[in-house]
Amino acid sequence: MTSPALVGDEAVAVPSARSKYPENPASADVAVISENNALLSVSAALVGALSYACTLLMANSLGSAQYSDFAAAQMLLGIVGTIASALVPLPLSHAVAAHPAGSAGRRDGIAFALLVSLLIGAAAALVTGVLTAAFAPAPMAMAVALSALVLFLMAAPQGWLQGELRFKRYALLALGEITVRLGFSVLVVALAWGATGGVLGFALGALALLAVPSSFYRDLRLRLPVLKQRRRWSETGDIALVLCVVSVLVGLDVVIIPFLDDGSDAAAGFQALATIAKGPVYVAAGTALVAFPLLRSPHVDTENIVAHALRSFAGLALPAAIVIATVPHPLMGLVLPQRYHSSLGLLPWLAAAGLGYATMSVLATILLALRHYRRCQVGLLMAGLFVSGGIAVGWQVDGVSGLAVGSAVGSLIAAAVLVVIARPKLPPGKAGTIRGALIATAVLTGLLAMAAAVPLIWLLATTAAGVLVLALQRAENRTLLRIVGVLRRRWPARGAESRARVTTALATFAAVTAAAFGVRAIGLTRAFELWVDEMLYAELGRAVSYGELPNLPDGPFFLHPPGFFLVEGMAIRALGLSGNSFELVYDLRWLNALVGALSVGVAFLLIRRLTNAPVAVITAVVLAFEPFVLRNNSRVFIETLGTAVVLIGLLIIVSLMMRRTTRPALFSMALGGLLLGYGVLTKDVFVLLTVAPVMLSVVWRRTLPSREAAVILMGSAVPYLAYLAVLSAHDMFADWLWAKTNGVRRFLGFEQLTGFNAEGSPSLIGRLIDQAGTFGTSYVLLGLGPLAALFVCLSARPERRLIGLVGLVMGVFGLYCAAFGTFEEQYGYPVMVAGILSLAVCAMEVCEGRPSLTRPVTGVAIVFALLTVTLGVRAETTTDNGYARFRAWMDDHLPADARVSVTNSTGEFAFSDDPRFGAWPDPQLMEQNGVEYILTQKTPTMQGYGYARPEMLDWLTETATEVVSFDGPTNGATTLWRVSEDELSEAADAGIGLPSANYETER
Repeated sequence: MTSPALVGDEAVAVPSARSKYPENPASADVAVISENNALLSVSAALVGALSYACTLLMANSLGSAQYSDFAAAQMLLGIVGTIASALVPLPLSHAVAAHPAGSAGRRDGIAFALLVSLLIGAAAALVTGVLTAAFAPAPMAMAVALSALVLFLMAAPQGWLQGELRFKRYALLALGEITVRLGFSVLVVALAWGATGGVLGFALGALALLAVPSSFYRDLRLRLPVLKQRRRWSETGDIALVLCVVSVLVGLDVVIIPFLDDGSDAAAGFQALATIAKGPVYVAAGTALVAFPLLRSPHVDTENIVAHALRSFAGLALPAAIVIATVPHPLMGLVLPQRYHSSLGLLPWLAAAGLGYATMSVLATILLALRHYRRCQVGLLMAGLFVSGGIAVGWQVDGVSGLAVGSAVGSLIAAAVLVVIARPKLPPGKAGTIRGALIATAVLTGLLAMAAAVPLIWLLATTAAGVLVLALQRAENRTLLRIVGVLRRRWPARGAESRARVTTALATFAAVTAAAFGVRAIGLTRAFELWVDEMLYAELGRAVSYGELPNLPDGPFFLHPPGFFLVEGMAIRALGLSGNSFELVYDLRWLNALVGALSVGVAFLLIRRLTNAPVAVITAVVLAFEPFVLRNNSRVFIETLGTAVVLIGLLIIVSLMMRRTTRPALFSMALGGLLLGYGVLTKDVFVLLTVAPVMLSVVWRRTLPSREAAVILMGSAVPYLAYLAVLSAHDMFADWLWAKTNGVRRFLGFEQLTGFNAEGSPSLIGRLIDQAGTFGTSYVLLGLGPLAALFVCLSARPERRLIGLVGLVMGVFGLYCAAFGTFEEQYGYPVMVAGILSLAVCAMEVCEGRPSLTRPVTGVAIVFALLTVTLGVRAETTTDNGYARFRAWMDDHLPADARVSVTNSTGEFAFSDDPRFGAWPDPQLMEQNGVEYILTQKTPTMQGYGYARPEMLDWLTETATEVVSFDGPTNGATTLWRVSEDELSEAADAGIGLPSANYETER
C-alpha cells in the first residue's frame, strides 16, 4: 500500500510511512520531516560558512570604523531575519499543511502571513533604520531599513515551503540567498561601495526566495478581513514574543558595541570574531526548523522527539564550539586583517558565549513548540537578566575584553537556568549517555587544543571529528524514523490559572523592561549633557559606599534624604566603581537607566491591572520613549528611583484592592506602604505622591477603608523614622531640622534661589516655547494629566480613584511650583509619570462609559504614542555631550602646564581633579591666576546661569582665539578659548564681565 507525500519538489510515493502506521495518518508527514533533518543540518552549516565568508570579506575590505558599523547592522538584520523566519513561516506552515491548495483556508493563511509581513516588516524597517542612524550614516540606515522590510516580505514563501514539506527546495533557496549575497559582496568590494553596499546584499539575496513554485502565487490573495481573526494573532504573538527576545539576546553583544565604543580596532575585532563564534546558533536554528513542526504534529511521541532533537543539537553544537574555541591563531590570521589579531585571545570566550546562546535558543524553541509558554517566558526573563547583566558588568570592568568574558559568563548562566526551568518537561537523560557525552567533549577539546600548536594537525583532527559527527548524526536520524511510530502524546496538566497569570505577567514585564532599557542604553553617554547635580549625587553615593552618612567636603548633606544615595553606595561597592566625579557619573547612569526601565515595566503591569493589555502597551510605549522621562532616566537624578519604588508600592496596593476579599491582607498592605515610604526617603516632596493620596482616599468616597489606609501610612513612616533615628544617634537632628526648614521655604517659594521663578532666571514660558520641538508631547501630558486625574477620581472603581488622587495631587503640586514655588525641570518627572497613568485610566473610563468613542480614543492614543516615539528616538540619537567630548580632546591636546578657567559649577566639578582648571570666570581673576584658556558654554551663559556674564562671551568672540568647540542642544557651543596676555590685561583694567560676588550655582 502506498500513498503520495511531498518530498522536496516532487510528489513521490512513500510506501512505508502511513502503511506502517495506518492508525496515525500524520505519521507519514512526521517521517518525511525527520528524513530531512540531515539535509537541513548540512544546509545550515553551508549557509553559516558562506555567511562567514561574507563577514570576513567585509572585515578585510573595510576600515575598523566602517566594519564596526557593518557588523552591528549585520547583527541587527540577523535579528530581524531570525524573527521573520519564525514569526511568519511557523504559523503559515500549519495553515498550508491543514488546507489543500486552492482552498479558502490556505488562501486566508497566506494572506494573513503577507499582511503581517508587511505590517511588522515596516515596523522593523523603522526601528532598525533609526537604531542604525544612531551609529552610522543615513545611507546605511536606509539600506538597513530596506533590507529589514525585504527579509520580512520574503518570510511567507519560507512558510509555504515548510507547510508543503518541500525541504529540498527550502535548502536550495537558502543556499541561493547566501550565494547571491556573497557574490554581491565581492562586487561591493571590487567597486568600493563600502559598508552600505554590503548591507544591501541582504535585501538582494533575500529576493532569491521569490523562486518558489507557481502554486504559491496561485493561492496569493489580498484579504484584509483576516487581520481581524484573533486566533491567528494569538499564535503569531506567542511565537513573536519568544523569538524576538531570543534573537535580541543572541545579537545584543555585537549590536551594542557601536554605542559603547567609537569604532576602535578592538571593538571591530570583537564583532568579527563574535559573529564567527555564533556558529552553534546556526545549529540551533536548524534543529528548531525540524523540531518545531514535528512537535506540533498530532499523535507523536514528544518525549522521544525532544530527546532526539537535543542529542542532535548537542552532537553538532558542542563540536562546533570546540572547533571555534581552539582554532589556531595563524589560521585565523590568514582571513582576519592584521589590526584585529590582538582580539584573537577572546575567541574561546566568544565560542563559549555562542554555545550558551545556542542552548538558550533551542530550549526556548522546544518549550514554545510544546506550548509550555509560561516556562519559556520565565526562562527568557531570567536569561535576559543574566545576559544583559553579564554584558554590562563585563564592559564596565574591562571594556571590550570584559564584554567578551561577560557575554560568555552571562549566556552560559542563562543557558543553565533555562535547562533547570525546562528540565521537568524534558525526557530523563540516561546517566551513561550524559557521562559519555561529557567524556567525548573533554577528549575532543583536549585533542584540538593540543593540535592547535600545529595548524596542519589541527585541520586533520578537525576533519576527522567532523566525519565522525556526521556519521553519528546519520545514525541518530535512522533512530528517529523508528521512534516516530510510537503513537502517544503526553501533555502535562495545566497549572493553576493564577500561576499562569503570574508567569505571563513576569514574562511581559521582562520584555517591556528589557525594551525600555534598550531604548535608554542608546544615548545614555552621548545624548544627555552632564549636569552639576549628577556629580554631587555621585559623590554622596561614594560617601555612603565608604560606610558614611551622605556628605560633601563642606559637611553632611541634608537637602535630600539618603534613599537614592544608599542604592548608589551599594552599587558602587558591589561593582567596584571608582574614578573622579565625572567618570563615576557615567558609570552610575547605567544604574538609573535600569531603574527607569523597571519603572516602565511596573507601570505596564499596573495599567494592565487597572485597564487591559492594549492600554498597558500604549502606556508602556509612551513611558519608554517620552523624551522628558528619558532625560530623567538617563541622568543620575534621585527622582527616577523614588518614582520606581512608589510605582511598585502602588502596584501592590492596587492588586490587593482588586482582590475584593473580606479579609484585607494587612501585611501586604504594609509592604506597599513601606515601598511608598522608601520613595519619600529618596526625596521629601514624594510625600505628595504617596502619603497625601492615601490620606485623601479615606475621605474621598471611601476609596480606601480607614484600617487599610492606616496600615499603609504606618508602613510608609518606617523608612524615614529609621533615618531620623540614625541622625539622632549621631547628634545631627538639629542640623537636619535647620536644613529642612530652609528647604521647605525654598519649596514653597518664600526663598527663590533656584528654579524658573528665581530672580534673573530665564522665563518658563520662553523655555517652553524654545523646547516645544523637543518636549512637545511632554507639555501635552503635563497639561492634560491633572484634568484626566480629576476625571478618574470620579470612577466607580476604588483602585482607579486611588490613581486619580495620585495624579491630581501631583498635578496641583506642579501647577503651584510653576506659579509660585521653586520649579526645577526634574520636579516635573513624578508629575509626568502620575499624569501618564491617569490619562491611561481616563481613556479606559471614557471607552467603557461611551463605547462609541473607543475607536477615536484608540486612534488618538496610537497617533500620540507614535509622536512620542519619534521625539524619543530623536532625543536618544542626538549628540549632546560637550563636556565628555572636551575631556576626551584635552587628554590628548591640552598642554600639561595650561591654566584653564571654567565658567559654571558643572565645569568646576567636572574638572575638580585636574589642577590646571579653576573657577576664574572674569579677566581680573584670569590675569591674577595666570590663565590663558577659558571654557565657556554659550546657552547657559546667555540665559544668566553660572559664573560668567553674557558680555564675557561677546568679548571672547571679538578678541580670543577659538581652540576647539563642541555643539549640543543643552549648552549650545562648549568652546575652549585662548586669550592673549595683552588682551586679558586690557579687559581686566576695563572691568569686563565681572561675575556675581558669590558665584551662585546654576539654577
